[in-house]
Amino acid sequence: MRFIVETFPIFSISNDLLQLLTSWKKQQKYELAKFGIISNPEQFIFTYIDTKGNINKPLHSDYLNNKMKTIRKRHPELTHATPHKLRHTGATLAKQAGMSLEAISEALIHSDTVQHRFMSILLM
Repeated sequence: MRFIVETFPIFSISNDLLQLLTSWKKQQKYELAKFGIISNPEQFIFTYIDTKGNINKPLHSDYLNNKMKTIRKRHPELTHATPHKLRHTGATLAKQAGMSLEAISEALIHSDTVQHRFMSILLM
């Protein structure tokens, strides 16, 4: 029998981001209470109302892609973006802010193959 174990990456975030997420969790608890939903410690930070009207559903992996496609259709003058491009942008901004390549790689959970190819771009 084969078991698949999900691993969740652990990485550092800035105090500003921690403060922002903590503030959102408090606001989220208030917002969910309006729908009669009691928040608990396992509450996802980012949720949405799905197409069937179900409230407080965890984001599906395609959710951000679909939202970005909708924005692109409404604003064709904008440069096409994807969640993957946002990862690259985040890595570039982190490098420019002085974050080490090792820390960036760890945060992005890169395999060695991807890490070498991507990090060579950052070093340019």
